[in-house]
Amino acid sequence: MRRALISLAFTACLTHAYAQAIKTPTSAQATPKAAAPAVSTATESEADKAGKAELVERVFTEQSYLYSQLIEKCFTFKLSPACWAKFSDPANTSNQSGFGAMRYWCRFVTAYAKREGLGDLEALKGNSKEEEKDNRPQMDEIIKTLREKFSLTVEAPTNCTTKGYELMMGYPYEVLDRIGERSPYWSSKSGEAHFRVIASPSVKDISVRISPDGKQFTVSGPALVETVNQGSNIQNGLERANKNR
Repeated sequence: MRRALISLAFTACLTHAYAQAIKTPTSAQATPKAAAPAVSTATESEADKAGKAELVERVFTEQSYLYSQLIEKCFTFKLSPACWAKFSDPANTSNQSGFGAMRYWCRFVTAYAKREGLGDLEALKGNSKEEEKDNRPQMDEIIKTLREKFSLTVEAPTNCTTKGYELMMGYPYEVLDRIGERSPYWSSKSGEAHFRVIASPSVKDISVRISPDGKQFTVSGPALVETVNQGSNIQNGLERANKNR
């Protein structure tokens, strides 16, 4: 019943609340304020909130408590109605669906948290729902610390073509893959890494901008056209702030 109510709210929000559509950030808006250390929901639309709530509920039910809390506490999604429709399509069971991708995205985040010395979330998750439930307090404490040091905001304020959706999912994957899996280990020189990943129709090439304090990372890429070496360009851009380079 709870999931059904969330789905109804999500559908209603996509129909009505997106009158205030998300606008492509201007150059003045592109770098988030350095003072905001964790995920902010202040500029999320009602449709975005409802879409995320539906995702969190499904991940909690069908994957794990841990991953649902990482999404809830560390991820923000600001998507157009067309992108939300593809992202949350229940008929899409592939790893490119929002639900399927979360397994990988969250594993990258738990690997990053372990590398940063915050704790082994995957070990606490264990191999059963019962084991995970017993370890929830410990996981909650680690995530509380993690969200002050890491966050990910994904923005796709455009209509989603097949290629556009692929790019919207690909850009954050490259970011998370680099910080969670690749060698040498990636660790922000500033001690914090808050990523804003934008698929924009006005952008012609990959751009990685780092705030002066080294805490905010704005990764921008074209919304409709794949660029040459886009994965390498994203990961190379992040290396400028890697204390282990």
